[in-house]
Amino acid sequence: MTLGPIRNFEKGMQLARRLTELVPGGSHTYSRGEDQFPCLSPRIVDRAEGAYFWDVDGNRFLDWAMGVRAVILGHAYPRVDDAVKAAIDRGVHFTRPGILECELAEYLVDLLPVAEMVKFAKNGSDVTTAAVKLARAYTGRKYVAYCAEHPFFSIHDWFIGTTPANAGIPEEASQHTLRFSYNDMPSVEALFAQYPGQIAALILEPVKSEEPRDGFLQKLRDVTEREGAILIFDEMISGIRFDIRGAHHLWGVYPDLAAYGKAMSNGYSFSLLAGRRDLMELGGLRHDRRRVFLLSQTHGAETTGLAACRATLDECQRVDISRHIAGIGRRLIEGIRALAEREGVSDHVRMAGFDCNPQIVCTRSSGEYWPELHTAFHEEVISHGVVIPWISITYSHGEEELARTFEAVGEGMRRVRRAIEEIPGPRFEGEAVKPVFRPFNRCRQATCGRLHPSAPQLDCCRDGEKAAH
Repeated sequence: MTLGPIRNFEKGMQLARRLTELVPGGSHTYSRGEDQFPCLSPRIVDRAEGAYFWDVDGNRFLDWAMGVRAVILGHAYPRVDDAVKAAIDRGVHFTRPGILECELAEYLVDLLPVAEMVKFAKNGSDVTTAAVKLARAYTGRKYVAYCAEHPFFSIHDWFIGTTPANAGIPEEASQHTLRFSYNDMPSVEALFAQYPGQIAALILEPVKSEEPRDGFLQKLRDVTEREGAILIFDEMISGIRFDIRGAHHLWGVYPDLAAYGKAMSNGYSFSLLAGRRDLMELGGLRHDRRRVFLLSQTHGAETTGLAACRATLDECQRVDISRHIAGIGRRLIEGIRALAEREGVSDHVRMAGFDCNPQIVCTRSSGEYWPELHTAFHEEVISHGVVIPWISITYSHGEEELARTFEAVGEGMRRVRRAIEEIPGPRFEGEAVKPVFRPFNRCRQATCGRLHPSAPQLDCCRDGEKAAH
C-alpha cells in the first residue's frame, strides 16, 4: 500500500484563520491549537468514524490522538451513540435528580473499589479541584503538593498559577501549592518535614510514563496516613487504559479520592469524583461541619453524559478493552522501535511509556526533546495520512491501522535521517511546535529566557528583547 502525500489543507487553513478571529487561540483546548501541530496538518475536522477522521479539505486520516485521549472505543461508536440517543428521547435536563443519576451512581460504586460515594461533573479540571477542596476542608490545612513530572491537573488557579502560563493569576492563589517528584520518596518526605502538619493532600497520576519503583505508590499511601494528609489519584488518562477501575487497582494501592474523565464516556462530556464517604459527604447535607460547595453545575447530570458513561463501561468490559489496548500498544512499540533501528535513527525517534499508554518522542542524541525534529517528523507522517501527536489506542485500532501506521512512520523515519544531517537543522513549513505552558506566544521553551537568566537563550528570547525595545 502506497500512502500520501497529502498537501492540500487550503480550506482548513482559511477556516482556521477565521476561527482565530472569533475564538482566542483558534481552539477551545490549548492542546488542539495550531502551535501544537505542524503547519502542514489538518486544521478543521469535518467528521470522524472508528479510528479515522476527515478534514474539511476531504483528506482522510488515521487518528491515534482520538480527541484529547477522550475516545476509548472509537469515534461515533454505535453502542454508545445509541444509548445517548435513547437518553435524549427521554429528556436531557430535569428539575430534580433523574433516574440515570441513581442508576449510574450505584453502578460506579459497585464497580470502583475506591468509591463509597461519587459526584458527577463535565470536565477533569473541576473534579480534581473539587478533590483538593475536600482535602483542605477535611484536614483544615492549606498546602497541596502535586507531582512535578505530570504536566496537567486543572485549569484552576491553584495549579495553573504554578506554571509559566500564569498571567492573570495572583501570586497568592498558588502560593500554597508545592511539588514533589515521581519515584522520589525523599522529595515527598522533605515536604512533610518542611511543612509539618500543614499539607492537606498529595495529588498525582498513579502512573504516567514510568512504572512506580520500590513500592512508591504504597509508600505514598503510608506517608499520607502517617501525616494525616489525603491521597488523590488523577485517573483521567490512566483510568480504563490500564484497568477499567483505574491504574491504582493494578498496584493494589487505593487513594482517598480519585478523579476520572476523558475515556469514561467515549468522548461525551462526563467526569467523576469518587472516594471515601467521610470526605465526599462534606459536600452533602448529612453532617454538622462547615459546608463544602463541592460541585454544582447546570450540566453536571445531563443525561447524555451519564448514558454514554454507562454504555462505554459496559462495552469496555464486554470487549476486554484493557487487554486489547495493551496488545495493540505492544505491537506498535515493537514495530516503531524496529523501524527506528532499521533506519538508523534510534537515538532520535524513541518510544516511551507503557504498552497501554505509549508515546513517540523525537530527541537529540543526548535524549533531550527536539521540537524542530518533532515537527519535521510529524509533518511527514501526517502527509502520509496518519496523525499521531500522542497515542490513545482504542478498540477501533487493529491490524489495518498498525500496517498503515508503520508505513507512514517509516517515511517519517527517513525524513528524520535526512533532517539530522541538514544544516542548520530540520526543515519544515512554518514554525516548530511549542509547549503549551509558556509565558509568551513567541516562547519555544517552558522556562522563558526573557524571564529566567539561567534559561538557554533561543531566538524567541532575543526577538522578545527586540520587541521590548
